[in-house]
Amino acid sequence: MYTHKQQWLETIQAANREFKDRIEKTKLPVSRTPGSKAVITCMDPRVNLEAIGIPGFLHNGETGSSVRIIRTVGGMAEERSLIIGCFLAGITEIAVLMHTDCGCCLAYDKTDVIVENMGKKIDSSNLLHYQTLLGEPFYERLQKRLMVFQDPYQAVIDEVNRIRNLKYLPRDLVVHGLVYDLTCGSVRVVVNGYER
Repeated sequence: MYTHKQQWLETIQAANREFKDRIEKTKLPVSRTPGSKAVITCMDPRVNLEAIGIPGFLHNGETGSSVRIIRTVGGMAEERSLIIGCFLAGITEIAVLMHTDCGCCLAYDKTDVIVENMGKKIDSSNLLHYQTLLGEPFYERLQKRLMVFQDPYQAVIDEVNRIRNLKYLPRDLVVHGLVYDLTCGSVRVVVNGYER
């Protein structure tokens, strides 16, 4: 019944065996590296963080960076990461990095498809409960709940402002807004957090 999922799990396990055989275990980054900066970016694997100076794992297992990376749908910050990041990890500066051709833009345009697929894949009473929970107009409220958007440049401005206005975060938290262009690899500074 779950053959495709089991095959992927087997692929994951095989990759891990190869990784463990290749990597020097003493070089794995197991201790926390102090750092006061974080990047909140999209979960889309096309967003290459090397474009902003953050390398992946190097050959010896070190990351070469003490910047915290938080990946979410659309690069939208969530409360848990912000509170733990600021008050336990010591984050004082955040770069919100959104990108062109984001799935949140697609989701904004295809909210009807999302609802249609929900109707196909979940029990109708559960969908009705969710629709009642969000209220009317349902599509607009669903878009707001999913935090989808039409334009990543405007969305990053809105997200920076939303983070800055959260009463439970430090007043001196610096928040930047950036947009990564998938077609050419350039990063545009949309909000310079130092110019608040």
